[in-house]
Formats: sequence, structure tokens, C-alpha cells
Amino acid sequence: MVLSRQVASASVARDLAVAAARGEPLLPLLPAVVEVLRADTGVGLTRLRRTGQGIDVSVDVAGSAPITPAMGRLAAEVADRHPAIPVLSTAGAVRVSDLVPIRDFWHTDVYERMHGHVGGRYPVAIMLHSSATDVVFLGAHRGTVDFSTEDLLLLEAIQRPLVAALAFRAALDEAIAVLSDDGMALSCGSLSEDLAPIAALCTAYRPTQREAEVLSLAAAGWTNLRIARRLGITERTVRKHLSSVYEQSGRRGRASAAAWWAAQQDHG
Repeated sequence: MVLSRQVASASVARDLAVAAARGEPLLPLLPAVVEVLRADTGVGLTRLRRTGQGIDVSVDVAGSAPITPAMGRLAAEVADRHPAIPVLSTAGAVRVSDLVPIRDFWHTDVYERMHGHVGGRYPVAIMLHSSATDVVFLGAHRGTVDFSTEDLLLLEAIQRPLVAALAFRAALDEAIAVLSDDGMALSCGSLSEDLAPIAALCTAYRPTQREAEVLSLAAAGWTNLRIARRLGITERTVRKHLSSVYEQSGRRGRASAAAWWAAQQDHG
């Protein structure tokens, strides 16, 4: 079954938002953004941090060669002259060709330092987080054909939940920092049952032994009935264990949970 681009975009948005809320790296999910946007010269998640010595730049990329520290420093030197930077907001996507004559832009040092290394002649971007010291935005590039209005809508569908998730994570981290300074450690065990879903975002969730057994068999393609017979439990109990995993891991559905558990096993 081939998913529509709208459904694929919503799926990517959900996965990115869950990872952001958990404080997990977003880099492993960027290839899916490349695919949804058909960004043939890649996407990049850029973080600009103002320090006493200037601006530090870090970029996670997918679909193109990695950004070296030297390339990041060169980009930082011209970032404040990029036509998109002043107008980026969490309210929508920005297409550079809407701001300046795009063919003229290709002959600027801003283009060469920020897009030229990947041949990204048609850049778009969305703001994800902005504060007095930090800016985080997601950029995408194409080399031959500009992004369409439909493409921008797909990008904005990714932007909305991701902005909210990053804001949630930042606020939660601030609260945890206050509690830590006061000597109060935040853990799943110290929270009430009603706050268990929030606790799952704060700490690394690990299935119980029985949940792990069910997950391992599900990941191997076993049906609920076969799992139940193997473990000596009822099908209802199997479904209960899987539902618990879905809720606490943030995964939705058997295939997603099985893939997540397989990845957890790979990482030890």
C-alpha cells in the first residue's frame, strides 16, 4: 500500500514530535523528511547558539554529505545576511525564491556557504525553536525544481507538532532543572499514576520481562494466539501487554512497536 504524501507527512510529524518530547535525537528520522518532501539534495536540522565568542553552528543532515566544523563556521559568518533568517517563524514555511530573485541568490557568498556545498538551489525552511540564545530550524533543498505550495503545506504539517513538542520539552527540562537544584529528583517512581505518561517522556522506558517476551515474539511475526499459547497466557493478556507498550513507548500499532523493540535490542 502506497501512503499518500499527506498521510506520510503526518506519520513523520508524529514520530518527530514524540522523539522531541522525549528528548531523543531527531537525526535518525530525517531521512523520512527527505522522502516526504522529495528533497533531492537533502535536509538539515540547524542549531545556532550565541556565545560570548560568537555563534556556534551545528547541523544534522540527511540526504547529503555531512557538514564539517569548518563549513559550519563559514556558514555562521553569513547567517545573519541570509534572506530567510529574519522572516523565519513558527507560523509557517519560508521559500527563499519568494524573498529574492533566486538566480541572483545563487551568485552570493551566502548561497555558496549555506547551500552551495550540496547544490541546493531551491531552499525552504521552517523555524522550530527560538530564544535569546538559541535558534533551531529545519531546512530542505532541491537541486533542479523549486518546492511547490503543496510541498510547503506538507512541511508546515511537520512543523506544527514538532514546534509544540520542542516547546514542551524545553519547559519540562526547566522544571526538572529547578527540582534538581532543590534536591528533588524526578523519576517515574516518584510520580502519581496519573502522571505516568509524562514520566515516560522523562526517562528511558524499558518493558517488563513479560512485555519484552511478548514484544520479541510479535517482532518475529507471531500472532496474538500463537504468543498466548507459547507463554501460557490468554490472548486478552497479550493485547493488554501490547497496549501497555504502545502507551509507554509512544508507538502506535504492532508494527511500530515491534520495530522499536528490535532497534532497542540492536543498541543493547
